[in-house]
Amino acid sequence: MIPHASALDESVRHAFSSLALPNLAAHLARLSPAEIWGSDEFSPQPPHHLALAALRGQAGPSAAAWSVNAGPELAWALLSPVHLAVGTDGVDVLPPAALHLSESDAARFAAVLHELWPEAEGWQWRVLDATHWALGHADALDELTAPSIERAAGRPIEPWLPDSRVLRRWQNEAQMLLHEHPLNVEREARGEHAINSVWIGDIGRANGRPADVTVDARLTEPLLNGDLAAWVEAWQRLDAGPLARPLTSLTLCGDRFARRFTAQPLSLMEKLKRRWRTPDVAALLEAL
Repeated sequence: MIPHASALDESVRHAFSSLALPNLAAHLARLSPAEIWGSDEFSPQPPHHLALAALRGQAGPSAAAWSVNAGPELAWALLSPVHLAVGTDGVDVLPPAALHLSESDAARFAAVLHELWPEAEGWQWRVLDATHWALGHADALDELTAPSIERAAGRPIEPWLPDSRVLRRWQNEAQMLLHEHPLNVEREARGEHAINSVWIGDIGRANGRPADVTVDARLTEPLLNGDLAAWVEAWQRLDAGPLARPLTSLTLCGDRFARRFTAQPLSLMEKLKRRWRTPDVAALLEAL
């Protein structure tokens, strides 16, 4: 499965005109279209999360719980440190990776936020990496939903703010706690963006079933950061690496849809047709 294989941004569409992906083209010529998941670019969860939920036999995504390999005992949320950039047109969510937060500093910021979700009240913490912290609880997260950070990163915040008053209150409390905190004073003295908020999303419980799929997420960070050159380079490495190997299933995910292609029995006539048919890779990716 390849998340963020495409995007609706016009610069991404333009990149497809000169992006050669011969191994991807060979797979698409051999594999047959199967399931498709998603709806539009405004859904709170990216299509690859919807696809993973379906492959795990879940009613909906729970990326936070998946990230800690959790069972159904606790619900989990992903917390991502962010910088909310206030401009003349509104507030943008700076992509977490653009903060260049070290893992040691991430642990220090997470420790500050323990005050809001203390372990003494049943909260469990996991610092997964510098930009993803998992927060679990037996019941406090139930019935709460919020868009994934992968939807909000690099975009205006307004369309993605959660409806839940509880989540908005937690976000406001985190902002007040982080405002002019000594850790942020240190960052600003170094010319770095302050961590002035956290994004709370990807909430849910896991059913404990694996998805039986390998997710290659190397395209995610450069696309969310708006680094098109790095995204194109990552696509080329992906095509020359994992996609150079035989596959029986391939799922490509964009802003709207995740589409799966699988090996299926073909008639002799269909095999002959495919031998002479060259798939339009750019058109297929643009449609995701």
